[in-house]
Amino acid sequence: MKNLFNIFVSIILSLILLSNAGGIALQQQQANAQNIGESPTTEEEKNYILVFGQRTVGNVDNSTKIVSAIVGHNSVKIEEEFLEEISLAPSQQLEEQIEKIVNDGINGAQCDASLTTQQSEIVGVNCISSENNVIWYIYPIK
Repeated sequence: MKNLFNIFVSIILSLILLSNAGGIALQQQQANAQNIGESPTTEEEKNYILVFGQRTVGNVDNSTKIVSAIVGHNSVKIEEEFLEEISLAPSQQLEEQIEKIVNDGINGAQCDASLTTQQSEIVGVNCISSENNVIWYIYPIK
């Protein structure tokens, strides 16, 4: 239960940081688009975040852990990074599963999945979609 609390606090803080940075970037894009007569693309308006619970970057107080994350605006790159972090030699089936999980998250569908890597490790994936932010939380299942 404590781990879930830490995860949600991390996600909320990430969203706050991204919404501030994303708002500035979006204002810049809109100003540029108005100058050249175009509207900004939807892809660049969304923030995609992969949070890897199995990769601890730091430890604050022996119970609160800082986890590794990848942030971007390009869904194709996020999918590639997701796949690369899960397996160095992914099967076609694993590639298709990850593609579905990424697309479900982007489209606002609930994703609660488990994946088996080439090394027979099982990882769980949950996603949260909120306005222009999509977060996938990847964690080991023991």
